[in-house]
Amino acid sequence: MDGTVLTIVIVAAVVIVLGIVLILVARYRARATTASLRSRFGEEYDRVVAEYGKRDGERELRARLKRRQELELRDLGADERDRYARAWESAQATFVENPPTGLRDADLLVQQVMRDRGYPSERFEEREKLVSVDYPDLVEHFRSAHAVAVADEQTDQSLEDRRQAMVDHRYLFDALLGGGDAQRTRRL
Repeated sequence: MDGTVLTIVIVAAVVIVLGIVLILVARYRARATTASLRSRFGEEYDRVVAEYGKRDGERELRARLKRRQELELRDLGADERDRYARAWESAQATFVENPPTGLRDADLLVQQVMRDRGYPSERFEEREKLVSVDYPDLVEHFRSAHAVAVADEQTDQSLEDRRQAMVDHRYLFDALLGGGDAQRTRRL
């Protein structure tokens, strides 16, 4: 009988130790995942977690990464980059004469470049999520620039808001044209 009790106590101790080890490993993995997502997404991580909560926010960010991996993006050829650069210059010139039209042109130009590179272009929300994966330091600027461009069609925006939106669009536009050199386009 004493041998059976001793065996039960040993098995119970082993099960408890294994349980503790599994809990510690799970916590370590969760911290590693959090650190990886925070490093990858920067301020966007904080924004998404604040909006969705930690578990659902991290699930959302992992879904964005998965969706992005499914896309086959392509770099633009030299002729395409030149054509888009000229189109941007035209949008800037239009902005000088007619800021709402120039801003609208810039907003549409960013959308066209994204479509030509292979990003889905149907819904802004989808583009925004994918931009957060490839250009996490530019996504908030993309959001605000697009919001000003859309609002500009319904209400009058200040010239400074329009100017800032053009600048913000330009950062993403340059990143998209260049194929996404993150160091060259980093903006904080």
